[in-house]
Amino acid sequence: MTSNITDSHKRFKFTALASMLIIFTTVFAACGGNSGGSASNTHTLNIGGSVGANYTQNYSPYSINGANPGILGMVYETLFFVNSYDVAAAPKPVLGSTFSWSSDYKTLTVTTQQGVKWSDGQPFTANDVAFTFNMLKQYPKADTNGLWAASAGVAAPLSSVTASDPNTVVFSFNTAQPLLQWQILGKTFIVAQHVFQGQDPTTYNTAAPVGTGPFMLDKFDPTVITYKRNPDFRAASSLQVDELRYPTVKDNNTLQLELQNGEIDWGSFFAPNLNTTFVQLDPAHNHYWMAPAAISALYLNLTYPEFQDVRVRKAIAEALDRTQMSQSAESGYEAPASPTGLVLPNNSAWLDPSLNNPSFSVNYSDANSILDAAGYKKGSDGIRVTPAGKKMSYKIIVPAGWTDWDQICSIISQDLQNIGIQVTVNQETWGGNYNADRGSHNFDMLMGGSLVGPNSGYMLYAMLDSKGAFNWEGWNNAATDAALNDFNSTADPNQQKADIIKVEDIMVNNMPVIPLLNAADWFEYSTKNFTGFPDQNNAYASGATYNSPDNEQVVLNLKPTN
Repeated sequence: MTSNITDSHKRFKFTALASMLIIFTTVFAACGGNSGGSASNTHTLNIGGSVGANYTQNYSPYSINGANPGILGMVYETLFFVNSYDVAAAPKPVLGSTFSWSSDYKTLTVTTQQGVKWSDGQPFTANDVAFTFNMLKQYPKADTNGLWAASAGVAAPLSSVTASDPNTVVFSFNTAQPLLQWQILGKTFIVAQHVFQGQDPTTYNTAAPVGTGPFMLDKFDPTVITYKRNPDFRAASSLQVDELRYPTVKDNNTLQLELQNGEIDWGSFFAPNLNTTFVQLDPAHNHYWMAPAAISALYLNLTYPEFQDVRVRKAIAEALDRTQMSQSAESGYEAPASPTGLVLPNNSAWLDPSLNNPSFSVNYSDANSILDAAGYKKGSDGIRVTPAGKKMSYKIIVPAGWTDWDQICSIISQDLQNIGIQVTVNQETWGGNYNADRGSHNFDMLMGGSLVGPNSGYMLYAMLDSKGAFNWEGWNNAATDAALNDFNSTADPNQQKADIIKVEDIMVNNMPVIPLLNAADWFEYSTKNFTGFPDQNNAYASGATYNSPDNEQVVLNLKPTN
């Protein structure tokens, strides 16, 4: 598969959805690797562009078509960096310096860094921060974190954002919102008021993006985007990478050849058998780290009466061979997911001990018996019919060209045929029909990802809360909402764990979403030209090129080898 949660997310849409993000982030060098050893002594890092399509110019961090690779993190920055791999780590200052909450968690006060400049030389102030958040209120399509989104009977999380002085921003909330700390401090990219004033950030396309990050746009071409050092970056003296290059590649075969030829410094894509095709070609330098970050799941359209029947959902869950999906489709990089919906082992501390660490097993006989007893009878063609007389024949939508997910969907189709459910795989374009159909619940079944967050509670909230941004299935359950809303309104880790344990029980016993695999952050890298990449022994950030602002933290830690 080619893919960038966040949905991603991602975002930002947390379109983390690990597998789906690859289309935005595969990496190739068009000019033969790092130029660190050249006469100019320019240390060039070759990172990921896109597979298939050429670039169009999308320089706004809130572009409705998705910002170009490198815009988020390298050009535009957040207030703090939050390490999703280390939930105990304190947020790291970026454009913010310090922050504090009121005792009722309805006011967040942030002190900004002093002496920071925008890349056009203008000073950065707290006014830029307040402007950014108020801009998101003015243009709701840019507010992908839902900070200003109200729903029926429920007020928007934010009530106001103001700059009380040039270095202080005050966020006021309608209700206690401690969990929004992550989205506000670590996932909202700050723009310059003097550039974006009066502009719709979802469509605005300034020719020269103005940011505070370590890099600025140098050259744009439909086949490669180049960034150069920002001389006004506050830590310019410690930055050891001079240039970033994001070339495109025409297809996955080309991608794999570039990987094998050592022309990629830093990549994020799925490729089978990396130990053989990559690591063993240069064991001293070639590495990968597929850290679990979210889950991939089967979403059923819960407006369908038969999918509202928990017996059908459980039968489907029991018929799916996740081991085959892991080994055949994902080369073993992604382990079968937990029925609880937790990302394990990352969130093992949150696991309900009374559930005895449940796991999925395949049992076609049991699944068939469940459906038989529930009145879903097989017709002469072997396909079941609902008690209301509807043939159980469905389409599952999946992004076209995401080869691992495509194969998973084929396995789902084969598995469900064994219990009398017919499934046709329908590949749809990622930026077109798939996103549109997913967002409008226009599907029978959906192969999808999940939110990536500092802990699994964020993911479950987005996936299962009736207002959740990733609630594509349409789950609406009072007990689920109560537990998740309590989780969302407390900063007490013990209470948060108690709330999520309630949701784990709902997942195991009701299967509102059917977990498939632990979705990995795809991450391949070579230390031939640069060292300092994160790994399982030093997980200071996600290594996936599509994760921002993690990408900035990676570049700030890199050191050239010559």
